[in-house]
Amino acid sequence: MQTIKRLFNFYIFSSIHVALGVFCFVKLTLKNFGVEENITALFCFFSTILSYNFIRFLNESFEKDWLSNWYRNHKSLLVIISFISAIIVLYLSFSFRIESLMILLPFFILTLFYGMKLPRKLVTLRRVPGLKIFLIAFCFAGVTVLFPLVQNEIDIDVIIWWFFLQRMFFVILITLPFDIRDVDFDSDQLRTIPQQFGHFTTKLLGLILILGIFTIELFIFGKEFNEMFILLTICSLSFVLLLFSRKEQSKYYSAFWVEAIPIFWLLLLLGLNF
Repeated sequence: MQTIKRLFNFYIFSSIHVALGVFCFVKLTLKNFGVEENITALFCFFSTILSYNFIRFLNESFEKDWLSNWYRNHKSLLVIISFISAIIVLYLSFSFRIESLMILLPFFILTLFYGMKLPRKLVTLRRVPGLKIFLIAFCFAGVTVLFPLVQNEIDIDVIIWWFFLQRMFFVILITLPFDIRDVDFDSDQLRTIPQQFGHFTTKLLGLILILGIFTIELFIFGKEFNEMFILLTICSLSFVLLLFSRKEQSKYYSAFWVEAIPIFWLLLLLGLNF
C-alpha cells in the first residue's frame, strides 16, 4: 500500500498528471476540428513535464513544508524525468513545421520569465498583481489550441480565436480552486482573485465563466446534442469542484481531482462516440 501511495504521489507531484491533462486538451482540440494524430499531443505532454519542473528548479523554495520536503527528497528522480522529457521534446521537435514552433515561441518566453527568480528590485511576471491566472490560461490556450492547429495546417480564423477564448475561460475556471487553496500562501503582491474579492465572488466568477463557455458554444459552434451534453457534464463537474473548494482542502483535491477534468473530458468524449 505504501508503495502504491508513493507511486501515486510521484505521478501527481512530478507533473505527469498535469501533463496528461495537457495531452488531453490537445487531443480535444484536434478532435474538435476532425484531426486524428498524436505527435503534437505527445510533444505537449513531455514539454509540460519539462517546463513545470524547470520552474520548480528555478524556485527551490516552496510555500508548503510537506511539498518542499517532497521535492527535496525526489530531486534526483525529477532531474532524470526532466532530462528524458527534454530528449523526447528535442527529438519530436524535428517533426514540426517552422510555423508551428514559432507559434510556441511567445508562450515559451512567457513561461521562462514567469519561472525566473530575479532580484526583488526587478518586476517579474510573477509579481505583476492579478496577472497570474490570466497568464496561465493564455499559455495553456496557446499551447493546446494554436500550436496543434497550426501544425496541422488549419487556418487561424475568427472561429479559432473564439475557441481560444473559450479554452482560456475553461482554464481560468479550473485554476480558481488552486487560487482558493493558496490564498494564504500566495504573496500579497500577486493579488489573486480570492485575495482581492473573497471566496464567494471567486465562485460566482466561475459561474459567469461557464455562461461564457456555453454562449460561445451555442452561438459560434452550435454543436450536436452529445457534445453539448459532454460540455454540460464537464462544466457542472468543474463548478461543483470549485463550489466545494476551500483553503483547508486535501493535497489531492486540486492537484489530482481538478487536474483530472480534461482527462475525464476526453474519456467521456471517446466513450460516447465509440
